[in-house]
Amino acid sequence: MPSRLLEVLQNDPQWMKRPFFVWIERHAALILLCLSLFLLYGYFLAHKIDLTTADLGRHIKNGEMLLQDSSVLSENLYSYTHPDFKWVNHHWASGVLAYAAWKLFGFVGIQVIFILLSFATLAVFLFSGKSYAGWGIAGLLTLATISLLGERTEVRPEVISYLFAGLFFLLLCRYRDSPDIRNSKLIWLLPLIEILWVNTHVYFLLGPLIIGAFLLESLLVRRVVFFRILSVFLGVLFAMLINPFGVRAFTAAATIFQNYGYRLAENQPVWFMEKLMPEPNFLVFKLLFLLLLLSFIGAAIRNWRAVRLSNLFVVAGMSIMAWFAIRNLALFGLFFIPVAAANARIIFGNQTRNHTLISVAAFCAAVVCIIFALFGIPRYFPYWREFGLGLETGNSRSIEFLFEQKIQGPIFNNYDIGGYLIFYLFPKEKVFVDNRPEAYPVAFFTDLYIPMQEKEEKWREALSRYDFNVIVFAYHDATPWAQQFLTTRIKDAEWAPVFVDGRVLVLLRRTEKNEETIRQFELPRSVFNIKQ
Repeated sequence: MPSRLLEVLQNDPQWMKRPFFVWIERHAALILLCLSLFLLYGYFLAHKIDLTTADLGRHIKNGEMLLQDSSVLSENLYSYTHPDFKWVNHHWASGVLAYAAWKLFGFVGIQVIFILLSFATLAVFLFSGKSYAGWGIAGLLTLATISLLGERTEVRPEVISYLFAGLFFLLLCRYRDSPDIRNSKLIWLLPLIEILWVNTHVYFLLGPLIIGAFLLESLLVRRVVFFRILSVFLGVLFAMLINPFGVRAFTAAATIFQNYGYRLAENQPVWFMEKLMPEPNFLVFKLLFLLLLLSFIGAAIRNWRAVRLSNLFVVAGMSIMAWFAIRNLALFGLFFIPVAAANARIIFGNQTRNHTLISVAAFCAAVVCIIFALFGIPRYFPYWREFGLGLETGNSRSIEFLFEQKIQGPIFNNYDIGGYLIFYLFPKEKVFVDNRPEAYPVAFFTDLYIPMQEKEEKWREALSRYDFNVIVFAYHDATPWAQQFLTTRIKDAEWAPVFVDGRVLVLLRRTEKNEETIRQFELPRSVFNIKQ
């Protein structure tokens, strides 16, 4: 085949002048720019899955169980500590999609789908930025945010929220800037998107908030489009009710932190987390936030009437969210692209569409991509692991050990590993806790889960109450109570460590039933480097 192609090209000396090749030559810089940006982003996304601490296993199990038992929508079926606790499973549809993808394509396939959704999200924001300031400026702004986007590269349903938020913003911007018949019709897609959103991720509240920013702007400065945006806004509010919970989906999402008894690192503010962990993205975020402020100041000085208030309202909200919860750094980075591009257009005018800028942006993106690949820069970011797709090597070894030795519960496990155990063990075994704070009462964490790891008398009370047979612990848990608990249990003569790998520690209670397993697999205390 290659020889045949070569023969055809040799017999056609004008092949380089054909439209396709002319287009390729004319847009070579743009192609290089987009290719470099998506390769760089893909590098951050293409790390193997560590199911021991991820939510993915539980999402897949949600989808499987929903096909059998709808009570998983509102009851904590996976836990034996609070099986009747009522909660709202906002992401139930994401679980169905995750289960279908895993069943059809396995973990590699589900990760590829996640990467494609992430690429689609970036494309929406990049295109939105391009519509204001051209490919060159939009490409440079995107390049500056890639590492922030790398904050959220674990396979989670929130990528759907990023995509839908981008579509909301893009369609509303197009209507605001050009309220013609076509764009007037397109914004009616937003209620339809909201129906999908409210059933797939808790960030569905961003939909009406984004429209609210445009509605407020139209009321203040562009009343000619006010009633159209208002009607779409009402349509989105109605769409939010189309879910298994009705209005409870909204009230539960709006008040979710009222029943959130466990403090998660991803929900902490930037100024708090930067004292606890070295994270290059904290500096990147601060620099981009400063650049965004300067762009608004520059745009206001240049032509304050041209500054879009809706852009200001939306990005102000995203900035506040990012400052107060590091999980939102990626969301800020996405919205930074079109808003900063719009400000650049006001400041520099048509100069932003200079074709030379595309070449400059393409060169910078290609150089950064090569440097990141050569030196493995993504490994310095906390969410990146081993390069590749699918599960990390040996990720299921601890579960295989439990199965091979026929170890049964009751299981005491820590928060991080709950989803992993649910995926492999439910319904045969239930967990003590899993990584859904909203699915447990606050008192469970404050009065039981944390104290029993800190205080020996609380542990003894829990042991007497639940009669634990095995402890399965993701020992990279950095909470002070977890490390104290592990140290105490390893020293505890009642418990024998029988398995450890790079992620999980398993301890068996010394009982007659476990005697043979302990005799074969007990690990010496010296393995753990713990002071006596």
